[in-house]
Amino acid sequence: MNEKRYILFTSCLSLLCATTKGQQYNLTGSSEYAVLGRTFTWTCEMFIPPDQSINAVTFYRNNTRCASVGHQNGRCVIENANPRYTSGCLSEFSYTLTIPAENMTESEQGSVWRCIYIGDGNFRTPDVTLTIAIDVHNVSLVPSDNPLTLREGTQTEVQCVVNSNAVPAPTITWYLGSTEITSTTSNNTTSIIITGKREVNRRTLQCSVTNNQKPPKTVVTTLNVEYPPSVINLTQKEIIETQNLFVICGANPGNPNLTIFIWTKVNSGFRHYGSTLQLTNIQRTSSGTYRCTAENTYSNGAKATNSQTMVVNVLYKPVIQEKTSTIVNETERVELIREVDSNPLSDISWYDGAELLKTQTSVKIANLTIENALCTDTKNFTLSVSNTVQRNVTSLVELIVNCKPKAHDDEITVAITSYTRRISMSTTVIAYPEPRYNLEYKNGTANNMMTVNLYKNAINNFTIYCEQQLVEEMDSVTYTLKLSNVLGASTVFISIRKQVKPRRPIITDAVCEETSASVEWKSSFDGGAVQSFFVAAFGDAYKSSRSDIIKDKGENQTHQAVVPFLQPSVLYTFYVFAKNSIGVTLSEELNCTTLKETQKTSNTSKETMEIAGSVVGVLVVVTLVIVLSCLTHRHFTLICNIGFHRRNKQVKTADLIEEKSHYTVMSEQGENGRNPYDVLTPNDSSNQYEAIQMKERHKTDANTYEYLNKPENIPTSDNSIQDSNKPGVLKKSDDAPFSNTEEYINTSFEN
Repeated sequence: MNEKRYILFTSCLSLLCATTKGQQYNLTGSSEYAVLGRTFTWTCEMFIPPDQSINAVTFYRNNTRCASVGHQNGRCVIENANPRYTSGCLSEFSYTLTIPAENMTESEQGSVWRCIYIGDGNFRTPDVTLTIAIDVHNVSLVPSDNPLTLREGTQTEVQCVVNSNAVPAPTITWYLGSTEITSTTSNNTTSIIITGKREVNRRTLQCSVTNNQKPPKTVVTTLNVEYPPSVINLTQKEIIETQNLFVICGANPGNPNLTIFIWTKVNSGFRHYGSTLQLTNIQRTSSGTYRCTAENTYSNGAKATNSQTMVVNVLYKPVIQEKTSTIVNETERVELIREVDSNPLSDISWYDGAELLKTQTSVKIANLTIENALCTDTKNFTLSVSNTVQRNVTSLVELIVNCKPKAHDDEITVAITSYTRRISMSTTVIAYPEPRYNLEYKNGTANNMMTVNLYKNAINNFTIYCEQQLVEEMDSVTYTLKLSNVLGASTVFISIRKQVKPRRPIITDAVCEETSASVEWKSSFDGGAVQSFFVAAFGDAYKSSRSDIIKDKGENQTHQAVVPFLQPSVLYTFYVFAKNSIGVTLSEELNCTTLKETQKTSNTSKETMEIAGSVVGVLVVVTLVIVLSCLTHRHFTLICNIGFHRRNKQVKTADLIEEKSHYTVMSEQGENGRNPYDVLTPNDSSNQYEAIQMKERHKTDANTYEYLNKPENIPTSDNSIQDSNKPGVLKKSDDAPFSNTEEYINTSFEN
């Protein structure tokens, strides 16, 4: 620390000593730089310090005295200490020291010079270093390779080396092609970092060096950037199974430009050399990601690669998983599931026959849920799947529901007559497993007189067919048909009833208009034969009428008919007639008065209505008398022809026929199977009627059978469950549990 303070003090003192009243000692060269082989002169500017009288200075080189120069008595006094240099006086206070050209050599480079007052060393110039200018004459690159090879993405340092004695420090400028990269001033070496890019391949790298305002010296090399080829982008390929796939892999060449192509499949051992990928008869297993790799070889033997991936998506039609039948118990929740293998994913539809149940979009799993399985759900559901490759690929999905036997009819009534010699009936039963059956009398004993067969219509649909031959007239009787399987049992009651007249219909309503009336009634048991109805209205003489024939809709069903040609303001008594092949039954009477006439008619119209009313009245009264007389007979129906003369002309009248005009003329036995009252000639006897009636009944019996195709017959040995679908005879049916089940029903009997 003390030494530093001393140096600082002496420096300040020297400065104070070298400067007085604005005057100072200066040493300057003849040029900024000396030049080898050229004269160089130092000039020392001085003053005479106070209290001094000598006018002289001494020149020092590297602290060695070279010469002293001064003025004495008006003349220049010189004392040289080194013959290499010469001294002189420029003025009274300006002195020179010259280095001759022959002595200006590199030995003078860096020499330190100063000028000191000869009488007091504290008055002096600052030290000045002599610098000799040396031109740039040697420039080189390290590394010196030309071309200069480097890899893409790597960095390489390149040095520009200049002769080390170049003075002043040269300016070194780097160029890439014609573009200046950087410019610096350095003594003899500078460097630059070059990054390998394919864009600069084959461009020149240049180092330019200059000093002393001389033309630059330049060194150049060519860049050789090695890089791999660039594979052109590949797009996803979608192809349908069994078709052929051809894909060409292209690439922009690298450096070196010799390119090799290789196809591989990700996560597979597949490998193919060449730019073309060819997959013939392509299969779904060929789906996946393929990679095309382009490869070249660098100058040092290393491999350079570039690759692109391509997805191959093999499309194929849907394939529905095959599974065994699904079996559940009734009332359970069931889910039908099938896997669907397809590409692309499939749209799915579930059908029950032609009824669409459910749709699903773009799924792999098809499912259909039934929350509460019923016996009638035993069936084949249709699963239909579609995608863009193929539409409507279908599969049957079987559901079997375990359930106890359920008969289509729990009560069967078979009507017979005294002429019946064979009775047969059938009912449809749904059950799974197959039901056992046993026919018994009402007291529980087995019925061995009637033959019972089971016919299998479907896996859970059966027809029970019962048949019995009669050798004599049979009375009414009731049997029980017991059906059972492991899940439960049910009973069918079979009633054999003799055919009788229909039971009395019940009038429920009547509305009288001015010239007509609307009557409603409920039907009753038809007596075991097909029945029909008509409504008769009875008023005063010649003021009666009746409706058209109405077909029976079934027991306890509401029927309606309109009675036309009534007179206004007349009290009528209405009866509903029910007729079958055995006889006729009347309802209880109902009275109703027609409305008053609202519009007067001409005399001609009145006469016409009176004549028509008279005719109708006569016909209805006579017919009613005949009907009432027929009620006394057990198995007869009168067929009547009523004739009368009007104005000396014979007119044949006939009973009303359904779907024709109110009054129709018929021949003697025409349409005898369509009307409850048929036309009789005045001379017909009751025996003739009975013969006609028996013929009619035989015809009715023959027309009431409905036969089915006979499928596989199941023998009834040991009362076991057998396969069959032979039809039988049904009378009473309840369709509720069988709304979705195909079945065959026969509602007839045979004689």
